[in-house]
Order: sequence, then structure tokens, then C-alpha cells
Amino acid sequence: MEVARLWLFSLLLLMLACGVAYATGTQPSKGPLPLAEVKAEVWGSYSIRHSLFPSEEWEFFIVVVPTDVRQGTLIKMAKEFYEKYPNARARFFSDKKHIQQYVDRDRYINDKSGKVKEVPFPDSEWVQNHLLGNINNRSSTYHRHWMLEDRYGNNISLLP
Repeated sequence: MEVARLWLFSLLLLMLACGVAYATGTQPSKGPLPLAEVKAEVWGSYSIRHSLFPSEEWEFFIVVVPTDVRQGTLIKMAKEFYEKYPNARARFFSDKKHIQQYVDRDRYINDKSGKVKEVPFPDSEWVQNHLLGNINNRSSTYHRHWMLEDRYGNNISLLP
């Protein structure tokens, strides 16, 4: 009986240690983040409860990439990001000018408490030119498979 308790206790400690390692090792930190040999930067992150999935809290990491990044490179960057940080959501921007306004608007749009201040949407031309894609798993078409998607949720590339 004592051996079984010791074994269960050891298993519990191992599971706890693995869980802590998983939780602490899977989030990018603010600052430089090279991806696919491109100098990118984690600008920060924010959390929302998406209106389509209100029981889930989503944290998005904002990744700023050089303005000359094209879709092929973005796909490589997204795949490497997902490999390093599985199940982490990201938004890829190529300019910082209106990121805070975009984040504030996203928080407002998805707020059900009425406590988030209304903020106007950033200039749509800026969003079209600089929001390059998102890593997300919201697609019902792909059974919530993780993917790089465009700003409308259309698949650019499925992630492993």
C-alpha cells in the first residue's frame, strides 16, 4: 500500500513539473523574435473572449515583421512560431503605428461586460496594408485546426 502511494505521489509530482514546464515554456516574451531568418519582434499581447467562443479566453501575441515580408516568408515565419509556441495565437503586422488602436478596438468589439471603452477602428487602409495574418484555430471549415489565416479568417496555410 505504501509503495502505491509513493508511486502515485511521484507521478503527481512529475505531471505537475511537466505542466509547469509546458506553461512557462510556451509563451513568447516581448522583444526580438527571429523567425525564418527574419528579424521580427513581439510587440506585446492582449486577451479577449471572442464573441464566437465566449467560454474561451484567447491571448494574441502581436508580432511585428519587416515591411518587405511577403506571403511565402510569412508562412515560414508562422510555421516556425507555431513550432516554438504551439497553440499560441498571433497577429502579424508590418507597422506599429496603429497597433494599440487595433488592440483596443478588438477588446471593445469582443467585450460583453460594457467596461471597455469604445475606440474607433484604425484606418482601414492601414489594416489592409499592415495586418498580414493571424495564427488561430477558429475555423469550423477546418474543424478548428490551427492555421495562418488572413484578417477575415480565410486559410492561408494550415499549421502542423
